[in-house]
Amino acid sequence: MKLFSSLLTIALVAGGAGSALAGILADDFEVDSSASYTVVNDGAPDGTVTFAFDYIAAGIPLAPNSVAGDRGGLRFTANDAVGAADAFTAFHNTAVNGSFEMFVDVYMGVTGAGGTTEYAHIGVGGDGATFNQVFSPISGSGSFLAFTGDGGSGGSDYRWFNQEITTVPSDDPSYLAGSGMNTAALYQQIYPNTDGSPTNIWTTVHITVDAGADTITYALDGTDIILGTTAFTDGLVSLGYADVFTSVASPFQSQFVVYDNLRVVPEPTGLLLLGLAGLIGLRRR
Repeated sequence: MKLFSSLLTIALVAGGAGSALAGILADDFEVDSSASYTVVNDGAPDGTVTFAFDYIAAGIPLAPNSVAGDRGGLRFTANDAVGAADAFTAFHNTAVNGSFEMFVDVYMGVTGAGGTTEYAHIGVGGDGATFNQVFSPISGSGSFLAFTGDGGSGGSDYRWFNQEITTVPSDDPSYLAGSGMNTAALYQQIYPNTDGSPTNIWTTVHITVDAGADTITYALDGTDIILGTTAFTDGLVSLGYADVFTSVASPFQSQFVVYDNLRVVPEPTGLLLLGLAGLIGLRRR
């Protein structure tokens, strides 16, 4: 059983039947789950959105929160041929409210030396109608994290969007690295072997929403990179992909993102924390 499946079970036990845990969701993308999502684009789609994509057959290693035998993921490409900005966002149709945590594994595929800079987007509080993009143009709802796989944006490799003020400037104090550049020490610490970017490797994104304090925390592989203030977190969680530049990658579809193991669970408190401690103890034996 996957770790997050166990966490989900503990969360359900902690909350009890009929509690305010109706927003919990999980998707391993092993089967076509497209009916559970609303996919929107920038109005001129030039890419692909593939559910239950067999990434193992494509030569991508197993996601960190998967087990042997798992193969499926959600794959996006963008700006495949036209040479124009392009964006896709898939909103899960289940509304999530209050305080919660979101987890998802992300693989940014990067090949070649030109046209490689594209953005993964992971968000909360979405409206299900507006595509997410940090610039060219700025667009979105709720709050979302955007990052490149190659560190090639020229200063905007890690950015976040807050519906109250749109894209948050990279010199804002909410950026714990002090900037959004992949060369900052914090990103270099997380990805020391790939120059501060998740280039052709899996990374796990963890979002924590504290509704009482109106804060949101974004973490990569267990390290916090953004701690911001926002009231725009109730709504739909989302996964997406965008190319904000006109350059087209070669070969065709050589830049892409694959998502796996999407989970939303309540923020750990009380009995849930006790259950998590027990689970960790069992896994260490």
